[in-house]
Amino acid sequence: MMQGPMLQALLEERFKLRVHRETREVSVYRLTVAKGGLKLRRVEEGSCTPHDYAALLLSPEPGQKPICGNGGFGRRGNLVVAEIPGISIDEFSKRLTFRLDRPVIDKTGVTGLFDFHLEFAPDMSTPQLLGQPADPSEPAAGQSIFTAIQKQLGLRLESAKGPREFLVVDSAEKPSEN
Repeated sequence: MMQGPMLQALLEERFKLRVHRETREVSVYRLTVAKGGLKLRRVEEGSCTPHDYAALLLSPEPGQKPICGNGGFGRRGNLVVAEIPGISIDEFSKRLTFRLDRPVIDKTGVTGLFDFHLEFAPDMSTPQLLGQPADPSEPAAGQSIFTAIQKQLGLRLESAKGPREFLVVDSAEKPSEN
């Protein structure tokens, strides 16, 4: 499998590709601790098995502790449920980035691992989770992700401006025949 520098050299040679990285200010969500403090359960040391990305183990063996950070977002009726044991708030904010309409930046300053359980109704701010209702006869009632994060986790998502890095293509050419 071709890795970063090798692939980059091939693209530069074959397509005369020229790129640069650039940081721009964009709309983001800043994740902070809400008034009233965190409502997350801190994971006790050793209560979950650290995730071994090389092993590709997706679920624990019978009798084994749960795998830290193993979990995700799913549907229960017309609600979205996030069930993720043993991850940091910073990692949770990165997972939110892929589900919300803009990047999420962790500004809590809180370290350690926590068990996350969150239930909310998808809306236009969660475009990756909209889809069709699981049960069309059931109304899509529930808290927005903003309300749910504050009431259920003791965190707050607020609109802000923040830096994001972009890869900008300066030029590329159609490759010549072999």
